[in-house]
Amino acid sequence: MAKEKSWVLKKPRTMELEEFDIPEVIADDELLLKVKCACICGSDPHRYLNDDGKATQFYPLILGHEYAGVVDKIGPEAERVYGVTVGDRVTVEPYIGCGHCEFCNQGSYQLCVEGKCYGWSISATDGPHINGAYGDYVLVRPNSRVFKLEDNVPFKVGALSSVIGNGYHLVMDKAQMKPNQCALILGPGALGLCTVVAAKEAGAWPIIAAGVGDADDFRLDLAKELGADYTIRLDKEDIVEKVKEITGGKMADAIFECSGAVPSYKTAFSCIKKLGTIVLLGLTGGKEVPISIDQIVSQEIQVKGAIGQPGDVEYAVKTINKGIYPLEKMITNEFPMSQADEAIEFFIQRKNPSCIRCALINE
Repeated sequence: MAKEKSWVLKKPRTMELEEFDIPEVIADDELLLKVKCACICGSDPHRYLNDDGKATQFYPLILGHEYAGVVDKIGPEAERVYGVTVGDRVTVEPYIGCGHCEFCNQGSYQLCVEGKCYGWSISATDGPHINGAYGDYVLVRPNSRVFKLEDNVPFKVGALSSVIGNGYHLVMDKAQMKPNQCALILGPGALGLCTVVAAKEAGAWPIIAAGVGDADDFRLDLAKELGADYTIRLDKEDIVEKVKEITGGKMADAIFECSGAVPSYKTAFSCIKKLGTIVLLGLTGGKEVPISIDQIVSQEIQVKGAIGQPGDVEYAVKTINKGIYPLEKMITNEFPMSQADEAIEFFIQRKNPSCIRCALINE
């Protein structure tokens, strides 16, 4: 039987290349994907380092939930459901809902009680084993969501589908933004930049992106290219006064906290308008954040948490396939898949301070 190689996380900060059998025959509702590109998500280091103490329950684990590739084999039922065939270029949504629990029935399958997510919560001991994209292949399980990429879309851009889907989840599902409402994005990392794109597609105006430090200069410049109307350096400008100036004193209709930095939460409450919505996606790593309950009550502010991209990867792929945004610029560093262990250390150690996404490439 032919073999493939994937990087297996055995213990914190220890990944090793292992061989797995490539299935000769797959089930009617399965798809075998040849991985062409996997991106290192900002959440991958939490699994890699086990800094939250929750990762080891899934070890040994093959990381990688942002990926794109080519259909190598596909069962007839999967072909019917997904609308793709052998040779098609595709991307796969990370979450796999069970389809019958309370949360799946409500459309919030990212909160499914079974908690299955490629490259995140399916152990390499859970057959059919190749459950993450840091390797040559992924066996796409039933109840997945698969989307076709246009031939001119680079795989590294297709691999951004889930993080762009995150942006749509924030803007459309949580904030329910309307055209010509002001969006303020705090944190110009991949999540923040993809939220800029989603806000632009939603017709938001003005779109303001804010960052801090010299390393964010590149990211803020890219935010402008992706659709931001204004950018703010928090360490150089008074963001409250700047937002007042931009909005004529009305402040932001929706604020998206994408950094997880504790001071950013205070900024959000200082820049929101009455009846506004603050959407929280950035994780603080367990740090406590003081918030103004009185302000929430007296100004009827909505504060919403968000995770995942339920149903929104479809919109993300449509955006990707249009090819009108320079999304490839979010891939700031590339490594061959054979150097995935070096790549994730590079990412964690911030060897490129302006790094947004590292891409692992299979030729």
